[in-house]
Amino acid sequence: MKKCQLRSSVLLMVLSFLFSVSWATSLSTSSSGDLISCLQSNSNNVTAISQLIFSPVNASFLPIWQVAVQNTRFLKPSTPRPSVIVTPMEETLIKTCVYCAKKHGYEIRIRSGGHDYEGLSYTADVPFVMLDFTNMRSIDVDVAKRTAWVQAGATLGELYYKISRETDTLYFPAGVCPTVGVGGYMGGGGYGNLLRKYGTAADNVLDARFMDVDGNILDRKSMGEDLFWAIRGGGSSSFGIVLAWKLSLVPVPKKVTVFILNKTLEQGATEIFHKYQYVAPNIDRNLHIRTQVFAEYIGNTTKKTIRIMFEGIYQGTTDTLLPLLYRKFPELGVTREICEEIRMVQSTLVFWGLPSSTPTEILTNRSAIAKLNNKSKSDYTRAPIPIRGLKKIWRKLIQNDESALLMINPFGGRMADFSETAIPYPHRAGVLLQILKTVNFNGQPSDTTPTSLRRIAWLRSLDALMTPYVSNNPREAYSNYNDLDLGVGSTNYQEASVWGERYWKRDNFKKLIRIKAKVDPHNFFRRPQSIPVF
Repeated sequence: MKKCQLRSSVLLMVLSFLFSVSWATSLSTSSSGDLISCLQSNSNNVTAISQLIFSPVNASFLPIWQVAVQNTRFLKPSTPRPSVIVTPMEETLIKTCVYCAKKHGYEIRIRSGGHDYEGLSYTADVPFVMLDFTNMRSIDVDVAKRTAWVQAGATLGELYYKISRETDTLYFPAGVCPTVGVGGYMGGGGYGNLLRKYGTAADNVLDARFMDVDGNILDRKSMGEDLFWAIRGGGSSSFGIVLAWKLSLVPVPKKVTVFILNKTLEQGATEIFHKYQYVAPNIDRNLHIRTQVFAEYIGNTTKKTIRIMFEGIYQGTTDTLLPLLYRKFPELGVTREICEEIRMVQSTLVFWGLPSSTPTEILTNRSAIAKLNNKSKSDYTRAPIPIRGLKKIWRKLIQNDESALLMINPFGGRMADFSETAIPYPHRAGVLLQILKTVNFNGQPSDTTPTSLRRIAWLRSLDALMTPYVSNNPREAYSNYNDLDLGVGSTNYQEASVWGERYWKRDNFKKLIRIKAKVDPHNFFRRPQSIPVF
């Protein structure tokens, strides 16, 4: 009897494993032929279109799906994959894809760069078609008009490189990670090293080329100001498909000054960071100082310390920067020796951890930039964290197994000039810092091993520990750092507000829901944490 029970248990374990491995395949292959036939029958060139659509039976299917999965924790057999991948080269195929997906009951996921923190742009628990914009990445820079039209599949690195090939005195105020796709980035607001001087990326969007649920292609004038408002920070893929963005380029000096220095607890890091909270959001808008906080062992000992990396970029020369810091933040100890004057495009390399001498062509090489393997959460502070609070956070970091990182960006400056309802992105006046909290799964085969699960539990406990020190009512979060721990329910406002108000606040979230009901009343464009229709 015991042997029989043992065999049954083993059989159940094997079946469970096989089910988890085959789950993605079962979703992917379920009657995808109807969708493919629809795409082909509605195309004028079946031969050409056959080279742009892929089902799981194609040898290219898995490599195409994997190549832009930027968070490797989703590269596991149990991750649900698309039924069909479509890689359009022009807009007609996108319209056909929307039509066929609606006709045959598929959902759509839209992927530009693949940096979605929860993998929502390329995975789903329902049969779906993935629109991959890798073939639509043209960039047209007009230096005279200080504008650029950028297709959704282009990356920030490609945009920066293209601008730098045309001019050294214009740039775009976006993020520092070169492989982030333009399409989704603008849709969530987008921030970077120029936010204190020029605001978010979405604040600098002038127009868009947009496809609605009926396949109509709209621009700002034809879509109307409400929808144009919604897609700049409200999650554009909730409303339709952004095909391209028209961006306003901003002036930068021919040379900017960057510096990096580290402070440990033994060097007064706690007191320096405490003052940083007062200085960084209020100092000259030309200066942005990002910090990264780690716990690490001291030399070869068994004792840990906290190290804080201060990374500064100043829109000007060293000769102007140093007197400013001597007056406002002498404790930081920035010296001429650690300052470097470089082109703005080179600063993107430095903030991504590369030497400034690295050829800027690397910004266009999507495979040259290391991928991530992590789980993250975000917060905003509206009051300085007291020293006793910082010490609690440091102790928590020291308990971690060196898989944790805090990345902190100061706000203030231009960000405080915008109303929190100017666009859906609401984190404006009064915000001092944005905090990204991350644990990685390096050294683990997946995010479900005992070690990985301990890391996730640690991250959640850090999140709880920081509750008294971050914003409240609501506790704000950044929608581009989507976090399914916040909730996914959307059957009524009370349920959806649990996560929706954290990303967009009440007034903006309610307005987004009203706009969604007008432009996509049947909720075709949906995913976890998309704008709902009630």
